[in-house]
Amino acid sequence: DQPVELGGARVAPGDFIFGDVDGVVIVPRAIAPEAIRLALAKIEAEDSTREELLAGKSLRSVFERHGVL
Repeated sequence: DQPVELGGARVAPGDFIFGDVDGVVIVPRAIAPEAIRLALAKIEAEDSTREELLAGKSLRSVFERHGVL
């Protein structure tokens, strides 16, 4: 269990690596619980945004309420 360097980024044992078509992020183990909580909250806001837009609400009002599109 040794730290490694990937693409110029240091990854330590226990760190989390997440990736998708937009890129990759390394989340240090020490902040992983908070980072995951914030990511899930953003997903929830995005889902609510989608539902409200599909229901016919205006883009402006939905963005003002959720802060995400």
